[in-house]
Amino acid sequence: MRNIKIYLVSLVFTAVLAASAYAQEAGRTALPFLKMDMGARYYGMAGAATAYADDVTGMTFYNPAALGMVESFQLAGTVSEAQLDMKYHYGGLAFPVGFLSIFGNNPLNIAVSGYMFDKGNTDDIYSRSIGDDWSFTFSIGEHIGTTPWEVFGSSADLEHYFGITGKYLRSELAKPVEGNVTGDAFAFDAGYTAVLDKHFGVGVALKNIGTDIKYIEESDPLPATLSAGMFFVPVDVENIYWAVSGDFIAYLKEKENRVRIGTEMYLFDLLAVRGGVKLMEEIREEWSLGFGLKLFGFEIDVGTILNPQLNDDKVYQVSLAYKFPVKKEDSYSAKEDNRNDYKEYKKKQEESAFERAQRNSNPLIYQ
Repeated sequence: MRNIKIYLVSLVFTAVLAASAYAQEAGRTALPFLKMDMGARYYGMAGAATAYADDVTGMTFYNPAALGMVESFQLAGTVSEAQLDMKYHYGGLAFPVGFLSIFGNNPLNIAVSGYMFDKGNTDDIYSRSIGDDWSFTFSIGEHIGTTPWEVFGSSADLEHYFGITGKYLRSELAKPVEGNVTGDAFAFDAGYTAVLDKHFGVGVALKNIGTDIKYIEESDPLPATLSAGMFFVPVDVENIYWAVSGDFIAYLKEKENRVRIGTEMYLFDLLAVRGGVKLMEEIREEWSLGFGLKLFGFEIDVGTILNPQLNDDKVYQVSLAYKFPVKKEDSYSAKEDNRNDYKEYKKKQEESAFERAQRNSNPLIYQ
């Protein structure tokens, strides 16, 4: 418990320092793709995923603390179509290491991912590419402890998770006539999540804290973001699962705030229906809708934005993910084997102790 308090105090301290450093005055930022939503599942939920994220996409994009929940190897990919012919591609994988532990509580989990944002083409007669933005990430996360809670007369466990992501960012911009200019930057994310009995959770994430990105002589800061969220599961019965999630997002450099509210319902652990709304937007609120299908370990998700201001532009994301089965039976068998081995060891110790006692009390018999 002491370690958990230390990590939480460190995270809050880091957030305060970052907020002080980045929010001195409002200004523009580079790489706007870092503020977009990623993953069709969360896209359909309006991006309300700071506390609710629990898969590889959510871990590498919304809150690295969710990486501590990984129990088996998983991978995911997303393709998207945005307005003005912009495209977005993502791929990531996460897996438990099993033999390392930074915080000394549970095995460490690792994730890597890559993003590519195609900004589209110019409107001039040459119709050439405006440029691409890239992001490569490496994340670590761990379950850092458990706190027993008494809730309405029954006991429950509050699970604590912490994670960190390192990012390498590269951006290309088209020159007025021909060619491109490039810029590079490094950044990190840090996050914390607490989940109570898998039915209620809170989370906080500090993202895109790093160096300015520079093109020739001009440089701009990254869109440093502080987000806080929570989720609640009002229904979790045999064939129906329903969750509601909400986020408050602060863009520190721009001094802008956003609110995200999303919901997800699973029927028979097979079909998912999602919806969400983005509030406090620059122009008006945005509504989102999504669907998902689980089949043979695969998860196929589709999400879109329902915004008449986009006119005829197609704005959607499609994701495909696979989670390898968790070998709970093997784990249980291994634990049983360990228990049996320990019982056998204790039995032999007791027999040896009894024999030594007999020898000491009756030395003539054993001569």
